[in-house]
Amino acid sequence: MRSVRLFPARVVRPDWARRTVTAMSESLHESGVDLYRVAVDDAAYTESGVALYVYRQSHGSATHIGVVCDISVQAIADGRVRGHEAVYGPRVDALVWHHTTTTAPPALVTLLHRAGPEFTRTIEEVQQTPPILDFAGPRGLQQTVWRLAEGPTTAALIEELGAADFYIADGHHRVAARLEEWRLAGKPADAGLLGVVHRMDGLRLSAFHRRVSGAVDPADLLGLLAADFEVRAVAGQPTPRPGSIGLYVDGRWYDVTYLADPPAGAAGLDVAILQTRVLDRLAGAGPVETVPSGTSVVELTRRCDVDRGALFTLAPPEIEALSEVADAGEVMPPKTTYFEPKPAAGIFLRL
Repeated sequence: MRSVRLFPARVVRPDWARRTVTAMSESLHESGVDLYRVAVDDAAYTESGVALYVYRQSHGSATHIGVVCDISVQAIADGRVRGHEAVYGPRVDALVWHHTTTTAPPALVTLLHRAGPEFTRTIEEVQQTPPILDFAGPRGLQQTVWRLAEGPTTAALIEELGAADFYIADGHHRVAARLEEWRLAGKPADAGLLGVVHRMDGLRLSAFHRRVSGAVDPADLLGLLAADFEVRAVAGQPTPRPGSIGLYVDGRWYDVTYLADPPAGAAGLDVAILQTRVLDRLAGAGPVETVPSGTSVVELTRRCDVDRGALFTLAPPEIEALSEVADAGEVMPPKTTYFEPKPAAGIFLRL
């Protein structure tokens, strides 16, 4: 059985798109519970038949484009779809319950792969044709969709994708829930889940910073760092990069670089080294907050000035580090990285 397949769908009508399509977090809570009990209005959708879809999200010059397809659950069970995050059992159970008790539009799983020539050619060529949908969607992202009907071109793309390995960018819990649903149903051969497949560098990869709430003794912290890191005072906020971390403490910025060769796998990620070599050893400080890198650094440093805390700014890991961790069957530490943008919910309904 193919790991990647066309699927029969209902696609939102252009005149309904702006009032039906939502940002993913607006339709599903992190627990997986449908907060709004979203009802599907039949009038909002039209049957599209068996196809694949090219799906683009854009804002200004930033463009993120992938192929929406049906991924065989058997391919997930066989390890051809691999993740890099741990999953939380109660959240998986909540998603299983959610999927069986609501008619809310499904949230697409976001996957990455090493794109081949058919994927690249299809993406380039389809954008020269009229889309079936093109509208201003949630959070200011332009949502554009093209339909890829059955035929030799689509068949070649499916064959190429069917030979690829996929890496989960967003949706680890949804994948785990679908596997559990598949198991409970007796492992039906035709079971699948909808995903949007991007090239490995096709999404924006961001990090989470760490803020240690006060009070932090600057001398103790700098002394702790000196054992394993080169610590260099700098005039302003340094730009974090893999292997180098920014530090703000006591009103000053530092560039902090690990001196040893990092271990292989997840243990060698900056966030893991920071945790094991610094945060786990820092005595007398308050709780550690994980903060998305999009948060204002000015605000974070202001908080440090108020409570005498410390801020560590991190770069996201390189994309190859993610695939290496997944290939090794390891998981990254919680809140290591996140991908943007997330696909909107409500464009596709699988028949």
